[in-house]
Amino acid sequence: MQIKVNLYQGKSGLLRLASSWRSLTDRLENRRHFHCVEWYIALAETFEAHSPASNLVCIGVFAANELLAVFPFRLILIDVAGIELHALQLPSEALEVGTARDFIMTPALANSDFFQNFVHILGQNDASWDVISLRGILDDSYAALALKSSPNLPFMKTPGGAWGKVDFVSCGDGDNPFDRLSKGFRQNLRTAHNKLKSMKVDFVSARNPDDLLKLYPDLLKVESSGWKGAQGTSVSNQPIADSFLRNLISNFGPVGGCEIHMMKVETQPIAALFCIVVNNICYILKTGYDEAFEKISPSHLLLEYLIQERGTTGTLKTVTPYNAPPWFNAWKPNVVMGIHDAYVFRPSRQGIELARRVGAAFKSVAAVQK
Repeated sequence: MQIKVNLYQGKSGLLRLASSWRSLTDRLENRRHFHCVEWYIALAETFEAHSPASNLVCIGVFAANELLAVFPFRLILIDVAGIELHALQLPSEALEVGTARDFIMTPALANSDFFQNFVHILGQNDASWDVISLRGILDDSYAALALKSSPNLPFMKTPGGAWGKVDFVSCGDGDNPFDRLSKGFRQNLRTAHNKLKSMKVDFVSARNPDDLLKLYPDLLKVESSGWKGAQGTSVSNQPIADSFLRNLISNFGPVGGCEIHMMKVETQPIAALFCIVVNNICYILKTGYDEAFEKISPSHLLLEYLIQERGTTGTLKTVTPYNAPPWFNAWKPNVVMGIHDAYVFRPSRQGIELARRVGAAFKSVAAVQK
């Protein structure tokens, strides 16, 4: 198979690739938000506004004018076990938090030696990198499959994300997510509803761009009302995060892939979720609640509403934060998947030596932590 490799830089490059990218993504049965070109256009717009020196570059691989794979990367400096490396890193969110990400390619390619050959070609033609950083790849990702099919590449893999796993709650037809809940948690939800009986409670959702932008200021206010605001980690305190969410609204909103869900008590917003929905998978990107209402667990009540309203209509099959925060465990996730950080070193004598050094440094750090 004769292939052609093209580079696409920033938003303008992605727009040229977008049509072919969407055709490729449509063929992926297991597609998620980080397989969609809209996600990367939003990232590129954000990086160009706030961090132009480390913009997004996508490598498109074609055969007979058909797009076979896309490798989105940022060339950045990373620290791995105390060793500074020039990395081609798979991007995640605008702030590069420890969440899931992937290549975009067909399963057939992932299960072949395609990636191994691609890395060899990249190593021969691009001297800018020491390592390809694949942080946050799921066990069923195309990146993970590609690594399994690349026995000749020097790479190492460690647990990824904040918890080393990702939790999913299945809520589609026949899944019965509420039957899985503990007796105590179900009682807690009933108690919370009882405490609100004398109050006017509304649940509001937005899916189109205009409605999303109307709810967005209230979401920011709720998310900043507690410890996130006090610590300066709320979206309102981080212009790059605010730009990214607005760019997600403008890119996913028109295709029905962005949602804001909000709980109001006496017209006052007390909890909010910012979600990206792709292939019936709801990714909870941002959560926030008013800590003055903490005793009624507003975030759990809002999630209950989301699962009831969207799961029972067949428009959602899975809800996940693509992480495993302790609060989410109350929903008894029925699918748990490993998440890993993988580092692929240049397939050369120097790259193999660097892999050995980094591996030894990891072992040394782990020994100290014990």
